[in-house]
Amino acid sequence: MPKKIAPMTDTQIKNAKPQSKDYPIYDGNGLLLLIKSTGTKIWQFRYYRPITNNRTTVSFGSYPEVSLQQARKQRDEARELIKQGIDLQEHKTEQEQLKQEAISNTFYSMAERWLKFKTEQGLEEQTLKKAWRSLENHVFPYIKDIPINQVTVIKAINALQPLNNNNKYETVKRVCRRINEIMYYAVNMGIIDNNPLAKITDVFNSPKVRNQPTISPTKLPQFMQALSMANIELQTRCVIEWQLLTLTRPSEEVWGKLMV
Repeated sequence: MPKKIAPMTDTQIKNAKPQSKDYPIYDGNGLLLLIKSTGTKIWQFRYYRPITNNRTTVSFGSYPEVSLQQARKQRDEARELIKQGIDLQEHKTEQEQLKQEAISNTFYSMAERWLKFKTEQGLEEQTLKKAWRSLENHVFPYIKDIPINQVTVIKAINALQPLNNNNKYETVKRVCRRINEIMYYAVNMGIIDNNPLAKITDVFNSPKVRNQPTISPTKLPQFMQALSMANIELQTRCVIEWQLLTLTRPSEEVWGKLMV
């Protein structure tokens, strides 16, 4: 029958003095405190690796930085992982890799990858430049260096609140759309599991709908007559007539697309 180990106490730990050789104080279930000859006290956990069944030791940190209660909690969590067939050292390595990936996958770096993806898709250069400029002005100053998996609704709201306070509701709506495109890109790339900002637009005031002024068909002849007699440059008159014929904005038309 295994010898029963009495759990250690805080008093016992504080009173443990260094000796000529290192020695352990046991707490049970694999946890021990190694008293070094230098006076350092290190928490260790001994266990059998699930696959090889070889006995090994991992460190939980030093005392008093890690308290007795904290060391026991780490011990209990480690035992649960072992029950699931998970090796502690491999688990620690995986967690470190995930941590490094989170640091490298900031919102800004993900935005750069999104921009590259959209460029390769063939989106208009001017459209992408405008989108990137809005991110530089209203988003990056607040969440640029935050890992993409740590971008929360509150952080995004704080970034866009100044725009909302200045009644820039249409701009808020557009920026929200661009933020969500980046977040969904991260989801599709497997960087994050879901997009917590999907409904962020609902938090802000809605833009007021303003109907653009129009000319009824019955008044169009009168307008054309007034245009022909107006004291304006010929180029201006031609542009207006061109827009009436093509129904395009001047900024949208490209000379290479015109049929001559």
